Amino acid sequence: MDLLTDEQKNEFQTCFQQFDKDLDGRLNPKESVMALKSLGVNLPESEVSAGTDFNSFLQVVVRKLQITDPADELQRAFNCFDLEGTGFVAVQYIRQVLTSMGDILNGQEIDQFIRDCDTDNDGYISSAEATKIILSKLS
Repeated sequence: MDLLTDEQKNEFQTCFQQFDKDLDGRLNPKESVMALKSLGVNLPESEVSAGTDFNSFLQVVVRKLQITDPADELQRAFNCFDLEGTGFVAVQYIRQVLTSMGDILNGQEIDQFIRDCDTDNDGYISSAEATKIILSKLS
């Protein structure tokens, strides 16, 4: 997995964990398909093995994805949190996830990120809103 940066590995691990409903470190075929779909990889359940561990999951991701465009990476990261597939994530959920990640962002930075991304103040962040803000801060 030398092809992936630590940041990418963390992104994929977060996604894996979001779909590991029973927290056993393995995904059943349905969980695997949903996790992979959130990353833009569409595979039928018949092509996914039962009891997929994180390393096997990473191998599929690396084989199926060519990571080049930062906007695509952000979209895949966003999809890990959009468990319903609606294109939106509740502000409360984003706040909870960012707070639980430790010292990556402090409370004030989280509040600012949410204010920046939830431009219409509807309590939801869209993929487009988040991608636009994050890309603007990276440039």
